[in-house]
Amino acid sequence: MKKLCGVNPPVITIFDDKSKIDIEASKRQADFLIANGVDGLAYLGTSGEFSIMTVEEKKSFIKEMIQHVNGRVNVIVGVGDTCLENTMELLKYVEAAGADGVLLINPYFSVYSSEMVEAYFGYVASHTSLPIIIYNFPDLTGYCFNPDVVCKLVKDNPNIVGIKDTINDFNHVLAMQKVKEVNPDFSVFSAYENQAMGLLVCGVDGFINATANFAPEFTVNAYQAAKRGDYNEAAVWFKKMVNAMDIYAYSSPLFLACKQAMYYRVLNKDGHERLPALSLDAQAKADVYNKMKELRLL
Repeated sequence: MKKLCGVNPPVITIFDDKSKIDIEASKRQADFLIANGVDGLAYLGTSGEFSIMTVEEKKSFIKEMIQHVNGRVNVIVGVGDTCLENTMELLKYVEAAGADGVLLINPYFSVYSSEMVEAYFGYVASHTSLPIIIYNFPDLTGYCFNPDVVCKLVKDNPNIVGIKDTINDFNHVLAMQKVKEVNPDFSVFSAYENQAMGLLVCGVDGFINATANFAPEFTVNAYQAAKRGDYNEAAVWFKKMVNAMDIYAYSSPLFLACKQAMYYRVLNKDGHERLPALSLDAQAKADVYNKMKELRLL
């Protein structure tokens, strides 16, 4: 089974002035990220606003993007939903369409027990041959995977091959290395830039981090330098990654500021948002622009 690793930006979804997905702008965005050396593109995660999209538009969007990427890098697709039927429908579709793997968040809103979460992941994993990356985001779901639960899931389901551990706790991400005792090829992905240097030294397998949408070279260069064993070079890029996190402070949810940064750098124009999201106000846009100038990305 293909090992999923490296830098896989959680790709933001671009909407047009009618709140429809802007396919042409999305293709430009994909080309920009690929040209900057990413290993894959992770669509329909939190930064991709999966929760405000219908299953049908997700299917149409992903079909277009898989065809456009055309095997240049891996395409990983978020298929999680509060409704199992919706998850399975999208999963079967993206598998047939040629996705390289899926990102699966546990059902959210209601907080389920570990036994229930294990049953859910076991059911999904048994109905696909695609590699599955667990999406652990306790701030969103109210449930936090621990290494023992993940070890059990991986032991019982060989196609559960990784975890995106979206938790601002270095030790929690590091503890997920325990799962490699069950599967040495298991991939641990970090989401927080400020954890990167320590995790690279400790053998993290990759990043699915939001700043990689507008500054992919920062994460790519840090990751590649660490893989070469050049930690001095990695540290230079790590500092840039952490500096780029300042953009998170200019919006809530934070991905809206990342979108604005991408609009400036990739599209060279303002973008549009889909409700409930609203465009940033003038001050926030100015803050993002000035930060991008400071980062020498504009």
